[in-house]
Amino acid sequence: MTISAPIALSPTAALREKANELRSAGRPVIDLSAGELDFPTPDHVVAAAVKAAANPDNHRYGPASGLPRLRDAIAAQATDRLGTPIGRAQVAITNGAKQALFNALLAVLDRSGGEVLIPTPYWVSFPSMVTLAGGTPRLVPPSTADLRVTAGDLEHAASDATVALILVSPHNPTGHVYERSDLEAIARWAARRNVWLIMDETYARLTYGIDAISPAIAFPPIVDRLISVGSVSKAYAMTGWRVGWLVGPQPIVDRAVAIQSHTTSNVNQIAQHAALAAVTGPDVTERFRQRLELRRDRAIAALSGALAAPPTATGAFYLYIQLHGDDVTIAAELLELGGIVTVPGRSFGQPGYLRISYAIDDALLDQGVAFIADHLGRTA
Repeated sequence: MTISAPIALSPTAALREKANELRSAGRPVIDLSAGELDFPTPDHVVAAAVKAAANPDNHRYGPASGLPRLRDAIAAQATDRLGTPIGRAQVAITNGAKQALFNALLAVLDRSGGEVLIPTPYWVSFPSMVTLAGGTPRLVPPSTADLRVTAGDLEHAASDATVALILVSPHNPTGHVYERSDLEAIARWAARRNVWLIMDETYARLTYGIDAISPAIAFPPIVDRLISVGSVSKAYAMTGWRVGWLVGPQPIVDRAVAIQSHTTSNVNQIAQHAALAAVTGPDVTERFRQRLELRRDRAIAALSGALAAPPTATGAFYLYIQLHGDDVTIAAELLELGGIVTVPGRSFGQPGYLRISYAIDDALLDQGVAFIADHLGRTA
């Protein structure tokens, strides 16, 4: 279906307000809605920022495209990830992955008003981003039980007005990771249709027992129509630093940089030096990943007895659980009765589900999922 989405607050706003009311009243609240790690930013990254802050060169404007050394580092990573040489000119540094996605949409739509395919469930900002960029979001329900969209689903939804597809792997909110065969079929479809494939790979380094590969590995010709978006937010516990990037064909990157030069200009230079230390320094993500995997396994075990279909997840740090009732009502009950904050599936364009983040203190996670399991078991 085609939608003309109004620019409005997320449906979770009322739940957040209620959670704040409970906190103000002294009620304990367990937040299982967070889209960020509970770990602090690594010490060597913070140290790099402190050093950069002392350098007056970083107190001034920088290149709208980003610091050259950081662009080089991202290009080196992208060369490995895409399996093809990527140079600095194909990288733009942005204020987080969100700006990278929005700049990419502005660059490919170019005031065309074309359609952008968005598989459901989707990350909450996608439809509004497309609308703000002058396009028309077209939602694509998946035909598979595990909620992965197929090339057939895309072909069924596409039209002559289709300009781009936004695909997320590892996926938010479901936590699934697209396999090589899935990506090959989707990339072949996009290339045949001459559709831009905007790949949100924010969680690419947080997977469990499977690699999140690039579509360019599965089907190399797609590299000419591929825009890859990433950030330091998730893998390095740096959400508040606001550093992301987009990698793609140089004409698209040039257009995205021009757009950025007229909106936010350069990304904070001190934060960019911190990002450089993160992507070129010691691997901290593996330690995060191991902790998250243990939490995921405990949460799944606690919830399985209360659900007809136990949740599965091979990436990111979310469980997406199917309910036997209205998701907004159940989310409100969990908050009112147990102080548990979750995200109803309606926020992701798919009623009947809840998203739970396990990026939270172990004891609080155990307490939260135990309450959810008990509540769902009693109300089933």
